[in-house]
Amino acid sequence: MDRSTLLSLIGSFELTHFDNSYELAVEVDHGTFTAQEVSYADCDGKPITALLLKPSHIDASLPHSAIIACHQHAGEYEIGKEEPAGLVGDGSNAFALPLLEAGYVVFCPEHIGFGSRQVPSLDGSGREAERWLFIEELLKGRTLLGKALHDLARGLAVLSAIPGVDSSRIGIAGHSMGGLMAFWFALFENRIRAVASSCGIGPLRLLQQQKLNHTFNMYLPGILDHGDIEDLFSLLAPTPLYLTFGADDPIFPKEGSHLLCTRAKEAYEAAGAIDALITEITDDGHGYTAEKQKKSVEFFNRWL
Repeated sequence: MDRSTLLSLIGSFELTHFDNSYELAVEVDHGTFTAQEVSYADCDGKPITALLLKPSHIDASLPHSAIIACHQHAGEYEIGKEEPAGLVGDGSNAFALPLLEAGYVVFCPEHIGFGSRQVPSLDGSGREAERWLFIEELLKGRTLLGKALHDLARGLAVLSAIPGVDSSRIGIAGHSMGGLMAFWFALFENRIRAVASSCGIGPLRLLQQQKLNHTFNMYLPGILDHGDIEDLFSLLAPTPLYLTFGADDPIFPKEGSHLLCTRAKEAYEAAGAIDALITEITDDGHGYTAEKQKKSVEFFNRWL
């Protein structure tokens, strides 16, 4: 699968240019870090917000490396950008906190259909609203994944323009749906310098064989005519990648995770970049554990 094919599968998005203007809300002090809402336009020119987190111990007048922190799905549509910061939701998934402790600026975007970007549906089910969004994009000749990636590109443009951020040292991390988005955005956007993906991807053929449904933004119409997820590593290499799975993950079968790790190693070896790759399948389930978050920090410290 080549890059042009991949972009065509993502969908037909008009190249409408927006400036990098944004608005910052009042800074809120959380002790070890500060948080500000950032308002800007998404890829369709509609309002969107993200959360900008800065460690309290850094000199904000100097440029710092930054991490885009993508929140998970978990069927919790009311929760979005605040969870990685530990402000709502599952505290064990507050993976922005060790990054902040290590001195990174962290940018938490909100994916469409979640948090303040929820879409009201007739039956009140967030899953139905997500399906509606998926269909809405297909009717436009686009995909929900493509919409999410283009929205992230708008966020990256804004993040790069914020004082105190070194635009040449930006990475991305995420767990579950966030791990999916981190992986795909690093494929989509070559300004991402390193990516950490936890429990976010699996071979689509295997998932279908085992009848495992996932978030709607996992799917691109026609992708299996050209290859599968394991064929994408050759497009991502040599971008530094930390790829982690749990052996007992109920929604990503272990055999699929083994296949992805094997194919990632082959792709990075072919690119002469095997030292830029970490793959692992740990003896746990579907979680971004404290140990994995620590490894993510060490990984970003090396490459950013």
